[in-house]
Amino acid sequence: MTVGSFDLSGKVAMVTGAGANGGVGHAIALGYARAGARLVICDIDADGLERTRSELGAAAVLARRCDISQGDQVEALFAACNADGCAIDILVNVPFVFPRRSPPHEVALGDWERMFAVNVTGYFLCARAAIPGMLAKGAGAIINIGSNAGASALGRGAFAYSCTKAAVHQMTRELAIEYGRRGIRANAILPAQIRTPGFESHLSNPAFRDGVLPRILEGLPMNRLLEPDDMVGPAIFLASDAAAAVNGVLLPVDGGNLAMNAGGSPGGAAA
Repeated sequence: MTVGSFDLSGKVAMVTGAGANGGVGHAIALGYARAGARLVICDIDADGLERTRSELGAAAVLARRCDISQGDQVEALFAACNADGCAIDILVNVPFVFPRRSPPHEVALGDWERMFAVNVTGYFLCARAAIPGMLAKGAGAIINIGSNAGASALGRGAFAYSCTKAAVHQMTRELAIEYGRRGIRANAILPAQIRTPGFESHLSNPAFRDGVLPRILEGLPMNRLLEPDDMVGPAIFLASDAAAAVNGVLLPVDGGNLAMNAGGSPGGAAA
């Protein structure tokens, strides 16, 4: 293996949720362009999508507004790709919704259904649409953005969101097993809390800033929130030839959160 194994030149990557809102999809799209890929990008935010397209310049081969929870919109997105001759080599599923924190017995059915529609069904719809083209090529990479919330229980009202991310993790494993022998790899990145605009909005709430945030940092041995750019290197790796034998992996990119025992003390602090 050489450094060139991380090169994505000649690849077409679709990044969902790639609007220029300072989030993970935006960071990955820009990172893939730097690694040589051409980009198909989508988002529900048309203005943010246009800004990302402008930032990508010639690397953007298609930018289209799409709500991935809607099957007809996903079909139209891939039909547009096919019409432009954009055969997808890499699919990155990013979007999620998390409308409010609620204990399980207070979760509104509408919130539950909306979270599963975007966070799970949307990923399935995009994967289902991308796989036939990957099968025709005999190669492809699917990368789902999961969460530490799907690997261990967070509490504090994250019940429905955590369930959706656990479903994404199992979807990733199943895709890896179903299609590994046909050249398609599926892996997931499991972040901890990322400093996105959505997360930043919580910091204006004193109860969150003074109560929840210190607890979050206690569980991050690196003692800092993650940044969207922290996801770029792992996403390039999983999409590249450097990860040719990596399939069905749930990769924590979480500052050590999942490695830490619940009673652990980071940095050698006294017991």
